[in-house]
Amino acid sequence: MITKTQIKKNIFASVILLILFSACTEPPEVNRIVVENDPSTLSSRLTIVDEPVALDTSLQDGNLAKPAINPVSLTLLAEVDPPTVNGEPLQATDIYIKSNKAYVSYSMIGEPYLGAVDIFNVRDEEDPELISSMIFTDSDVNGLTYKSNYLYLAMATSRSGFDSPAVVEKVRLRHDQLTDETETFDVPSWAATDVEVSGNHLFVTSGADGGHVTVIKLSNDEVEFSYPVEDARGIDTDGDEVVVVAGTPARVVIFDYDSAELLNDFTFSGANIPFSKSTIEVFRRKAVVALGDGGTQIICLDDGSVIETIDPPVVEDLDPAVTVTNAVTTSGKSLYISDGEAGVYVAWSQDRLSSNNCDVDDLQMIGNFRFGDLQSVNAVKVKGRYLFIAGGLGGLKILETEEQGFPFPW
Repeated sequence: MITKTQIKKNIFASVILLILFSACTEPPEVNRIVVENDPSTLSSRLTIVDEPVALDTSLQDGNLAKPAINPVSLTLLAEVDPPTVNGEPLQATDIYIKSNKAYVSYSMIGEPYLGAVDIFNVRDEEDPELISSMIFTDSDVNGLTYKSNYLYLAMATSRSGFDSPAVVEKVRLRHDQLTDETETFDVPSWAATDVEVSGNHLFVTSGADGGHVTVIKLSNDEVEFSYPVEDARGIDTDGDEVVVVAGTPARVVIFDYDSAELLNDFTFSGANIPFSKSTIEVFRRKAVVALGDGGTQIICLDDGSVIETIDPPVVEDLDPAVTVTNAVTTSGKSLYISDGEAGVYVAWSQDRLSSNNCDVDDLQMIGNFRFGDLQSVNAVKVKGRYLFIAGGLGGLKILETEEQGFPFPW
């Protein structure tokens, strides 16, 4: 149990760390950023498909029942080739959807540091458009979020002049398109892993060794708070609490939004693979968490109890190391799980997963689907009817979802 004295000591230590953070505004460096806003060039990367996606119901999760009728149907609307740098394709790392725009980040697996960002207009459900793109020749982009004509990018960089490779870059948008007008914030550890905006604050996770949760006030771009969380991987907030998922082993750490006081620190099974991805989505009293070798876990934020667990799949022709759970997303009753080369698994509940309780009614496994050449699925994000899937070197997939016989809860 963490005592108030320990909390005070940790916060005092964090205040000392604030001298390590700085914001650096500078003119664009030559060839560091390449922005592409030409419609004809961008459209060459996107292919309209408009084909149904068949769910394989033979690969079921052993601890979940199978429904008598499939309540979910999917259509592959489009495929997007990944950005390339010197002929090297990048891999999508995160997806953020706001209103009728979708923002996607990319990085290079391994060396060197290379990254990119795409913006899609998804107003027309039948005809998504790639409207803007940018490449970074010196930085991976691991996560992103949007607020008031700015994108905030969680990065690892090879640039000089920072205390560590972990940085956050603030990118100005004009007319929904990217520009090379940027500002960079220094944060501790090897990589900024995720970012989230709530109110007037930017929340950043960084890790693995020497990981932190850093809070930046957007009105003056100053660091208000930093708290050490080893191997901090993902973050979400409901406006009252800030919830962080960390690894080796799995932890969920909860802070009070206003006071930055540490409220709870829960430990779970999973997330034992170093330098791996984990995600978290908060829905009032519940959180849906992707924990690598620990699969998907739905937890109660009141007491840290595990409500439901979906283990990583066991696939006959695949090594378990490539079928861990990288990300999970939900909107309404459906749950979409990215399990690496095993593809995307789909579960469904009688209850809306965003309901204000710590119950999940009759969670059932619907089935799964894979893409060609066993493309590893790194990230998933659902919003309204759209499901975005980061298919590794296979690029981005844009799907339409439908829950048969049930009204959409959005």
